[in-house]
Amino acid sequence: MPHHDVVVIGAGHNGLTLAAYLIKAGLDVCVLERQDFIGGACATREITAPGFRHDPCGTVHAYVQANPLIKHDELGLRSKYGLEYIAPQGSFANAFPDDCSMIFYSDLDKTCQSIAQFSDKDADAYRGLVLKFMPVLDMLMGNMFRPPPPYGVLMSQLDQSPEGQEILRHMGMSAWDIIEQYFEHEKTKTAMLKLVSEPICMPEDKGTGFFLTMLIPFSYRLPYAFLKGGSGMLSEALASYIRDNGGEVRTGSEVKKITVEGGQAKSVVLTDGEEIVARRAVVANLDPRLVFPKMVLEVSEELVAKVNTIHDAPYSGLLLHLALNEAPKWKAGEEMNLPACQEPLSDLEHTRREFDELRYARPLAQEHVCPLVVCPTLHDPSRAPEGKHCLYLFQYQPYFLKDGGPERWDEIREQEAEKILHCMRQYCTNMGSENIIDMAIETPMDFVRWNPNLVNGSLVGPTMTMYQLFAHRPIPELGKYRTPVQGLYLCGHAFHPGGGVSGGGRAAVQILMEDMGIDFEDVITK
Repeated sequence: MPHHDVVVIGAGHNGLTLAAYLIKAGLDVCVLERQDFIGGACATREITAPGFRHDPCGTVHAYVQANPLIKHDELGLRSKYGLEYIAPQGSFANAFPDDCSMIFYSDLDKTCQSIAQFSDKDADAYRGLVLKFMPVLDMLMGNMFRPPPPYGVLMSQLDQSPEGQEILRHMGMSAWDIIEQYFEHEKTKTAMLKLVSEPICMPEDKGTGFFLTMLIPFSYRLPYAFLKGGSGMLSEALASYIRDNGGEVRTGSEVKKITVEGGQAKSVVLTDGEEIVARRAVVANLDPRLVFPKMVLEVSEELVAKVNTIHDAPYSGLLLHLALNEAPKWKAGEEMNLPACQEPLSDLEHTRREFDELRYARPLAQEHVCPLVVCPTLHDPSRAPEGKHCLYLFQYQPYFLKDGGPERWDEIREQEAEKILHCMRQYCTNMGSENIIDMAIETPMDFVRWNPNLVNGSLVGPTMTMYQLFAHRPIPELGKYRTPVQGLYLCGHAFHPGGGVSGGGRAAVQILMEDMGIDFEDVITK
């Protein structure tokens, strides 16, 4: 029977990050992954034709670049394992039906010039929001990669400045409320409305105003960037660090049970019956709904009831992976391809109606389909055969369809994918069949099939609204990664700092080390 100091369930990038820091602290760590590949939603694979390397989920890296894991290269992932980030010249480029564009460059002045072609007032308002909320963003970013402060402490921190007080006010407002307050031109409003949906939220729901005022300055502090070779290179580098320093990462090893004796987590049992003992801790890099009570029965009914109140993000998405002969040629001009992401946008009314359809769990009507477009090979040609391109098309869609539930996606996948291609043909000149070498479709149901941790197709984990963020993510009882079972901890996108590629395991590992009597600051300075 194998024995390790710590057993980590799930080799997504958060679990691997946590395990790597434990290895650096001198512990014996084993990471178990049910799939035959590592990385979870932070992976890179040949999904279409040979030689085309696609990211099956997370693709653009922003938050993780502020993480000391990367920023200060605490594990040598850059210096020893070759991680290299490539930053395009901006975050988003928006194309409109009249073939004009609004581009959000890394340079604030250039962005304001792009907005000013529609409204000088909007350009001034945008600049003002960036400059006003940058200090608050910096304060909040400082809390992302360590255990979250108590909720009341965070609110008190914000209450110390006029800008922070305004953020507190925005926490109770919708993004749409703020867009209406600051901007006048329909195209600016449309771009802002789509921007704020990036954390998978409904822009007209109360509480989403916080995201708008944080996302506007965000790209001027951290570039939207691609990891050379694909998003999964982060997971691969972390796994290499673990193995090179005596740890173990096992694929094809699905855990069905966590054994508890005397209130202490003792071991994990795999589906094939193998038992692996954890001398000091078990860490589940999983949504708690997959742990309680499925893997652990020895918790109160009250906790299980609270876990079952966790709310998912309000929608999922349909993702197309395309292997192309050439990159999209936008009718709005070549500068569309300078930023990391492109978005074709409809008019304001249709954009607002897109979210109404999602709310009522219908597949989107053709006139409301406007996907997020990412062509990483424009910036990293290594991910496709010479001269060819990978394309990532992500369209918001409900998981639970009103008619037929999630299983109906198997029936309508091709027709809904065709809507996305039809939209691209309206905004680009070369998205016909002659340019498409191969295509793969991932429906909301497919996400759950290959990664059950994407519960109910929620790609960012539980919804990232204020009642499920910071120390209350996903519920206050679990907000500091500890559980009622001694020696059992949780981490992952269901916990602070939330969904996306962030290296959030760095925050969770500090709680483990504190409980083990290990000085985290001493570990990272070795």
